[in-house]
Amino acid sequence: MKFFCALFAAGCILAQEQTPNDQTAQDPDQTYQGPSILSRDKGLIGERGGKLLDFRYYFDVTGIYDSGLVPFTTNAQGNLINVGGAYGVETGFGVIGSRRWKRDKLSIEYKGAYRQYSVSDVPQGLDQFLNLAYSRQLTRRLILDLKDTAGTVSLANGAFSYLPLSNTDLFAIPANELFDIRTNFVQSRVDLTWQQTARLSFGIGGEGFVVRRSSLALAGLDGYDARANVAYRLSSRQTVSGDYNYTYYDFQRAFGDSKLQSVSLGYSVGLSRKWDFSLRGGGIRIDSLGITQVAIDPAIAAIVGQNFADVTYKRVVYAPLGEARMMRRFDRSSLTLDYSMGASPGNGVYLTSRQTAGTVGYSYTGVRRWTFALNSGYSELSSVGQTLGKYTNLQGGAGVTYKVGRETHIQFRYDYRHYTTQNNIYQMDSNRVSLGLAFSPGETPLAIW
Repeated sequence: MKFFCALFAAGCILAQEQTPNDQTAQDPDQTYQGPSILSRDKGLIGERGGKLLDFRYYFDVTGIYDSGLVPFTTNAQGNLINVGGAYGVETGFGVIGSRRWKRDKLSIEYKGAYRQYSVSDVPQGLDQFLNLAYSRQLTRRLILDLKDTAGTVSLANGAFSYLPLSNTDLFAIPANELFDIRTNFVQSRVDLTWQQTARLSFGIGGEGFVVRRSSLALAGLDGYDARANVAYRLSSRQTVSGDYNYTYYDFQRAFGDSKLQSVSLGYSVGLSRKWDFSLRGGGIRIDSLGITQVAIDPAIAAIVGQNFADVTYKRVVYAPLGEARMMRRFDRSSLTLDYSMGASPGNGVYLTSRQTAGTVGYSYTGVRRWTFALNSGYSELSSVGQTLGKYTNLQGGAGVTYKVGRETHIQFRYDYRHYTTQNNIYQMDSNRVSLGLAFSPGETPLAIW
């Protein structure tokens, strides 16, 4: 902690000596663009090893083993069926990379995988994930940013462990699912930034999102978010910001909706050309409507024959909002630490909830044959209106690729997940192991995530 405080203070002193007009004569992709602003910059798409990648295509065939699979089915006693372990084969394909022009930048990450297991009562078929970002300098002062995230997945473990999922505005991505079922999602975002001066900028934006789960017993989601923000650069390495968000959740197949309003202040600092630190804090007002269960008085229960009743609720809750990110870009690797607390639309069982989450991720892209990556994450949901205990999720993963030929790579990956609900009344562990061959043109080893 003392070292971190000293590093932070030294970086702030160094940052004061810079001005927003400082320029470097390096390649545009490597030029320092200032620290990221959490209320504006949410993605690390197209970056591996701490720098932008050119477009890479790949195709792979892997053997897989999954344990702890839980499709949304019950036995004759009404208990959930735990399939246990299942072997299978997965065929994957995709493209990842970024490209920058004079006024435009395009980043894309697409991953597809067709999965077939040795048993039939587990989720199988084609999973897909697309993350697309486009930015254009419309005028000298006006910048347009477009982002789209969409996909269809059937596994609760391993699908998104490579993404920085502690961000509080990734409403549609199913990161805390309870069951291995088919889930479809899409989230589209547009932002405009007006650069008033070299120091002062204003931003407005909005997005819409949709989530649909194959089981009719689980809630879907429609929603939107609108926002406005302002940022002021104290120097080329320090920025302060403020923002306002209005978010709406409308739950499908379940009675309920939520309206959220949040305000926050942020501070970002480039401690050096390789270290970035961003902090954001504020509050959220959550106005939630839904249905919950309450216990019936024993005397009345004896008459009506029921111990619980479903009642509607309307609650207003005030909650803290906070985010922190530390990023280190090495020459051939990157380290990211994220922490956030805010609100979440839940996972189909838990609806509007207060969320706490944190992730740590490290990736290395070697110059010769090796690449590897490590990640771990924790998240917690506390329902705003439902009478449910806390949901907790702990997951981690590691992967490595080794280039054995001009276009051939051996790849291995392991993912672990442990989650509990209702204060440990229900808990589950799952493991995922994959080993296979990947084919991708390029001089450097294939990046993992």
